[in-house]
Amino acid sequence: MALQKTLSLLLLSLLTLLGLWLVQPSYDQGNYEKFQRQHVDSRGPGGTDLYCNTMMQKRGMTLDGCKKFNTFIHEDIGTINNICNAPNIRCKKGRMNCHAGVVRVTDCSLTGGHSPYDCRYGARASTRRVVIACEGNPLVPVHFDS
Repeated sequence: MALQKTLSLLLLSLLTLLGLWLVQPSYDQGNYEKFQRQHVDSRGPGGTDLYCNTMMQKRGMTLDGCKKFNTFIHEDIGTINNICNAPNIRCKKGRMNCHAGVVRVTDCSLTGGHSPYDCRYGARASTRRVVIACEGNPLVPVHFDS
């Protein structure tokens, strides 16, 4: 009898774990991680050319040539994720999965160079409205729209 109870509890535990695994969040982890790598820097104040030159190289955006423009958001990831709870708006490409919020940013614009080791950027720090595309359940940012 004790063995039967133990086996029943073990089976119930395994079924519970299987159920939890099946209902885990269904967002595209790769796109969420890429968004964070390319656009999130909650630690740095940013705002300088040196910041842009360093971060663009450090975050891998000069490997295949110099990326012309990139924005780094200087808020914690929870604040950025919360933008996905704002009302839906139309994205540049017409989809309706974008959301807007106001955050501190550094915009990095290419000012010269063309190879991975010669990219030069100018910085512009501001607090401004950004638009991000969100997907998944729960919604998480996967693309910086503007």
